[in-house]
Amino acid sequence: MSTPLVQQFPSLAQYPPSFLKDLLSSPELTEAFLFTLPEVKELAAEVEKLGRENDEIARRNLELRDELLALRDSTAQSYAYAEGLKKQWVDIEKAQSSLYQRNRPSFLHLRLRHSLTAQDEQSEKIASAFIDGRSAGASLPGSRVDSPVPNAEGMSTPISGDRNQSKAIDDFVNEFKAARKTYHKRAIWAERWSRGEVAWRDD
Repeated sequence: MSTPLVQQFPSLAQYPPSFLKDLLSSPELTEAFLFTLPEVKELAAEVEKLGRENDEIARRNLELRDELLALRDSTAQSYAYAEGLKKQWVDIEKAQSSLYQRNRPSFLHLRLRHSLTAQDEQSEKIASAFIDGRSAGASLPGSRVDSPVPNAEGMSTPISGDRNQSKAIDDFVNEFKAARKTYHKRAIWAERWSRGEVAWRDD
């Protein structure tokens, strides 16, 4: 006889149908009998094995709990730190881009041309200030150049006004020469740059 019950439990095929009918009439007897079947015993052993394995896994998880919690906190801190570095890198990139922009050859060439004009104006201011100072001094009493005063030996001795005037002229000449020297240096570099004789290396 082939029934769904026999198909599920092949060992029942050795029992007569009347026995099985009597067996099914009592739930308690049916349950007790089923646990004597090899298929049920094998299934129960498998369930028991899985239960032991689950218990072992649960025990190991409990042992690892503190370590896992610490690792989770450490991971969260590392992630927050990485996010902070990411935001910081955005600011660094902006600053780097701005710095690179200020040091691009085209921008530096423009700055050189502006500084050339500014240096020329500066030297002109030095000359104008000297000329204006001499013009103003000429209109003041005692500003004229007096004759040298002879000393006891008959030698001419410059008066203090001459010495002051000579020092002022020397100071002006030195300052003006330094300003024009800087101007001409910048003019030479600007001219070479315009002719393509200045090369910039990326390193």
